[in-house]
Amino acid sequence: MPVDEILVLREAGIRLTGWLAGLVGAVLVTWALVGGAPLVAAAAAVLTGPPLWFAQTRRSDPLARALMSVTYPLFAALLLAMASSTGWLLDMHMVFFVFLAVLAALVDWRVIVIGTVVTALHHIALNFIAPALVFPDGADLLRVVFHAAIVLVEAAVLIVLCRQFEALVRSLMEARHAEAALEAERKDERERLAREQQLVLSGLSERLRLLAAGDLSSRLDTPFPGEYDRARSLLNTSCAELDQLVGAVAQTSDLVATGAHELREASSELASKTEQQTAAIEGAVRTAGDLLQEIETQAGLWAATRTTALDAKSDADRGAGEIAAAAEAITRIEASSVEIGEMIGFIDTIAFQTNLLALNAGVEAARAGEAGKGFAVVAGEVRELAQRSAQSATAIKALVATSKDEVAVGVARVQQLVTLLASLVARFSDIAGQVDTIAQGSEGSLEAIRRINAAMSLLDQGMQQNAAMAEQTSAASVELLRSAEDLTNQISRFRRQERALAPPQSRAA
Repeated sequence: MPVDEILVLREAGIRLTGWLAGLVGAVLVTWALVGGAPLVAAAAAVLTGPPLWFAQTRRSDPLARALMSVTYPLFAALLLAMASSTGWLLDMHMVFFVFLAVLAALVDWRVIVIGTVVTALHHIALNFIAPALVFPDGADLLRVVFHAAIVLVEAAVLIVLCRQFEALVRSLMEARHAEAALEAERKDERERLAREQQLVLSGLSERLRLLAAGDLSSRLDTPFPGEYDRARSLLNTSCAELDQLVGAVAQTSDLVATGAHELREASSELASKTEQQTAAIEGAVRTAGDLLQEIETQAGLWAATRTTALDAKSDADRGAGEIAAAAEAITRIEASSVEIGEMIGFIDTIAFQTNLLALNAGVEAARAGEAGKGFAVVAGEVRELAQRSAQSATAIKALVATSKDEVAVGVARVQQLVTLLASLVARFSDIAGQVDTIAQGSEGSLEAIRRINAAMSLLDQGMQQNAAMAEQTSAASVELLRSAEDLTNQISRFRRQERALAPPQSRAA
């Protein structure tokens, strides 16, 4: 019996909305008891009972759906009342939209209409009776109208979706009913075809039994019903063609036996010649292997020589770099000596000026008389210190001049050494390049010899495979001759229609 899909969906929706109502009711009761609102807790407990009972008994009749559509807006109203003392009053209005969407699980647009009406009546009534439970700023008819418009839009969308979904389910049910009726017709047709097939199979089975026994001469003369008669005609035709085929195979088996005998003699001669060629190629492969080993040894020596030359060139390059760095350091020392000489000249000038100032200070102290004696002593000490500084600066200048001359000699010698080492590095580079060219040439020769050796190895393997294949061909020809004899024996058991057989054609040599 076809299943009522809408009833199944509504039972599932009742269970879902019922258990969800139980969860919301538990939250409301707990919140109300904690918040000191026993009336709200009692109302939530009363509202929770019917949905839970509907979910437990899977009752989805119109009365149960109507009660569920009233219960959810009242749950939302109780949540709104509990949130009136918090800052979430306006946000709690979203629960009405959520609960209205939950009611769509009942697959009944009337439920959406009832829920929408209850929600609208709640807002309108409380806006005049207890506005503090709806809006935090008091009664506001314009806001109520705005909320009602939004609810109506959502309700309209949900109603359209519910009606479309219900129509879709009903069309699916009708399609399933039509499919069930069609399946019944198909069942009758299958039974009729089964009877015809049984008749056909019994005739075919008898004919195939005779065919399995080797009887190619018998035919099916009784017509089959309907299109099955074509199978009878095809089977008779196939048996006639098979009779001709067996006769042709009998003639061909004699030709195969003759050809197998000739093939065995030719493969034996081919195997003998292939063995001789294989021996010659093996000698060539050994010679190529020895030549490859010698060339590889020479290539290894050239590679070692190349590595040594490149290492020597690298060491010379590093030595030239270090000597160039030393020359640059000596040049910088020479420049520093010049700067030191200039600084010593500056110090000598300061000493001269200090001596002059000390002399003037002594003159001024002498003019001052007794009051300037102490200052005259200090001026004398300063003058003596300036003279010592001048003497030290003169000695240092002489030493710096001597060092400058020595540094100049060192720079010239380092430049000569750099020039000599650069020439040596250039010659090392030429030697390394020539060795590299020789090594690369030897590598090319080695690669060519390797390819020749690989080709000879492949040729050797090919000849060995050819020899093996010749032996296999000889063995296969023997087996083919034996198979031809077996085939002749197998064909002899068939009972065929009497006809003049054409003599076997002789095979060309």
